[in-house]
Amino acid sequence: MTLLDRSIAPQIHNITSLKFPPVDRYLLDNGIEVIEVNQGTQDIVRLEVIYDAGRPVEDKQLASRITAAIQKEGTNNYSSEALAEKIDFYGSSINSGSNLDYSYFSIFVLNKFFGEVMPLVAEILQEPTFPEDELRTHKEITLEKLKSNMAKSDLVSYRKITEEMYGSDHAYGYNSSERNISDIQRSDLIHHFSNYQTSDRCKIIVSGKLNSNIRSIINTNLGQIRSTSANKPFLTPKVPIHQAHHKIHSEQEHQTAIKIGRKMFNRNHEDFAPMFMLNTVFGGYFGSRLMESIREDLGYTYNIYSSLEPLVHDGYFTINTEVSNELVDPTIAEIYNQISILQNDKLSNREIDMVRNYVMGNFLNMVDGPFRVANVMKTLSVSNMKVEDYEVIIDQIYNCTASQIQDMAQKYLQKKDMIEVMVGSDF
Repeated sequence: MTLLDRSIAPQIHNITSLKFPPVDRYLLDNGIEVIEVNQGTQDIVRLEVIYDAGRPVEDKQLASRITAAIQKEGTNNYSSEALAEKIDFYGSSINSGSNLDYSYFSIFVLNKFFGEVMPLVAEILQEPTFPEDELRTHKEITLEKLKSNMAKSDLVSYRKITEEMYGSDHAYGYNSSERNISDIQRSDLIHHFSNYQTSDRCKIIVSGKLNSNIRSIINTNLGQIRSTSANKPFLTPKVPIHQAHHKIHSEQEHQTAIKIGRKMFNRNHEDFAPMFMLNTVFGGYFGSRLMESIREDLGYTYNIYSSLEPLVHDGYFTINTEVSNELVDPTIAEIYNQISILQNDKLSNREIDMVRNYVMGNFLNMVDGPFRVANVMKTLSVSNMKVEDYEVIIDQIYNCTASQIQDMAQKYLQKKDMIEVMVGSDF
């Protein structure tokens, strides 16, 4: 037996392309599209139902989130406790929720119990009763969480910067409050469910080690009810890109949360790929410019990062950190200094190769296993993108040049377009 010589580093191979794993698509009897990711070695299935029923279609603030939360808390035949007991009996787990763009329901279940669990899933999705007592309890818990969150400077800064970007009445900009939580009624949940969680706004992604019966079981339970949604076009934010400065007092004595950012765009925008690379270089990974400068060289903070968040209809970019109160001004000055360097000096070939390899490695990790592939398919589906569009973006990212990254910094990281939010005890 030959011993491994650990003094010799393994050879590095550049990732030059990414081949997306094959997926199947088919329609249920009622027209719902199913995306099937048949991979894996473990006898487990994840089924996720996604509705185009997020904030953009709400007729009342928070209706999407609370509808998704309460939907699994009782049906015509089962109370919340009985449903939980049934699901637990089969060793399964369920989750539901809503975000800025869509609502979802998911279940993990052993392959052999899929047929037994799916009638329960169908009842949750098609016959929820939204019990008054469950709604009341949920609102009480949500109000307590809100009070707790309002003591966290980082969350307060996030709420303020998104509100400034989109406006307090817009789907992407409003924040939960005691008033809009208390104002939600059972009738609002029924209205949202009936008008927007419908078969024509629905997609299903099933992943795992799938047997030959999976398709017919899904169709029997979820393919027989056809429902039509109300028409609700997306309202474009009225707030233009602009500069703003906000200082908000917090009881947190020693740390100030800083957020700097601006509105951006979604994945379909022509500049998404080079902006993705710019964000990675600037603050998107541990070896980024912000981490090297503000954490490693200056020692101002333990963590600083930038984030490019594409939404279905829009998107935004933020720089995020928390520093000691006396380091707020020097930190902000260094952030803009690093932006200026990116705007005036091109990246070296060594740095861009390192970032490219990091990004491509992340992409490979994103398609490693059936559930990760399913997550990518969910992102593509809600963004109205095809696998081919995803592969084009990856190719654009791989071939992104230093000149393109510099152009993005000059175009999108102008100080005159930045919103600054600081939350700390000194204000």
